[in-house]
Amino acid sequence: MISLIDTNIILRFLTADGNSKYQNLHSFFSSIERGEINVELKLIVLFQVIFVLKSFYKVPKEKIIDGLSKLLRYKGVRIKDKKIVQRALDLWRERNLEIVDCYIISCIEGDKQNILYSYDRDFDKFSANRIEP
Repeated sequence: MISLIDTNIILRFLTADGNSKYQNLHSFFSSIERGEINVELKLIVLFQVIFVLKSFYKVPKEKIIDGLSKLLRYKGVRIKDKKIVQRALDLWRERNLEIVDCYIISCIEGDKQNILYSYDRDFDKFSANRIEP
């Protein structure tokens, strides 16, 4: 059985809007934090959460990173390549880059055999093997 978590659930929890649905989420996320409930967080959902928090809710980048980093540490949260995702969030905190670029860097850094096809010269600041097609 797979249990997935949707963008709107995470958004309502992170924004703590005081709605009655939020009250139920507090207990739900406490169970996830303890590992009593296991959910899979798909990367597309994570990036959608970031986009909506940043663009619609105007949440500062630091708060987004802190909230998602905390969520990723919950025992019941499963996400593909959790270390890469956390590295991307850390890079996003440190650098003035878009989160997707930080994720790409996190995926390829550290192995010179990895190739990134891109015209974006900003990647040259990292240990990325960037090639223009």
